[in-house]
Amino acid sequence: MSLLVDPSNLAFLDGYIFRVMANMLRKEGPEASGMYDYYKARVEKIGTALSDYDRMLFRYVYDNFDRDGRRILHAGTGLGTLPSALAMGGYQVAGIEQDAPRFRAAVRMRDALADVWPDEAGRYQLIAGEFPSIVASTMWMAQPTVLIFTNCGGNWPADLTSSAIAAFRQVGDVLLDARLFGKVRDQQKDRDDLIDQMRATGLSATPIAETTPGAYYYHLRRDD
Repeated sequence: MSLLVDPSNLAFLDGYIFRVMANMLRKEGPEASGMYDYYKARVEKIGTALSDYDRMLFRYVYDNFDRDGRRILHAGTGLGTLPSALAMGGYQVAGIEQDAPRFRAAVRMRDALADVWPDEAGRYQLIAGEFPSIVASTMWMAQPTVLIFTNCGGNWPADLTSSAIAAFRQVGDVLLDARLFGKVRDQQKDRDDLIDQMRATGLSATPIAETTPGAYYYHLRRDD
C-alpha cells in the first residue's frame, strides 16, 4: 500500500495517527506514554493528531522546498506528528527528541506508519538527544537541510540557545516560532530581541505570512 500525501489530503493520515495516539494514551496513560498534558488534550479535547502549526508548516515546506534535493530536521519533535506527515509527503526527515518517554512514543508512532507504509516510513528516522550536539558533524548539519523548531518553550539555558543559533548557519534554512524558541516570549520586545540576536550572526529573518494565530514563525537563511 502506498500513500503520498499533500496539503489537500492530510485528513486520512491525521485520522490514522490520531488512532495510534488515542490507543497509546488509553493503554499507558499520559505520563508513561510521554503524551503528558499537551498530547492528552489533543486526543481528549481537540480530536486531531496534526496541530494547526503542523498543517501550516507542512504546506510551507511542501510549497517551498524540493523533495528530491532537501531534507527536513525537526528539533524537539515530541511524538513526531510533523515529521510523520512530511515523510508521508515524500521528504527525507529526522526528528530529534531528548525526553525519553516522548522519544519512545515517537518510535511507536513511526513503527505504526511502517506497519502500513514501510517505504514512506523508511524516509523517517528518530534521533535521541539534544540539538545541536547530537547532530554535530553529521549529514543533517549541511546546506540541504531545512531545520524546524515548533513548540520549544522549555526554558533553555542561555548557552544552549546561543549554541543552537550558532548552528543555524550550517544548514540551508531554518523555520521557527519566535514565541516558543528556548523559552516562552509573549512580549513583542522579547521576540524582537531574539530575532536581532539571530540577525547578528549573519542570518536574514523573514516573517512567514501564513503563521497560525498566536504564533510568530520566521524563515531564516544565511545572508551570504
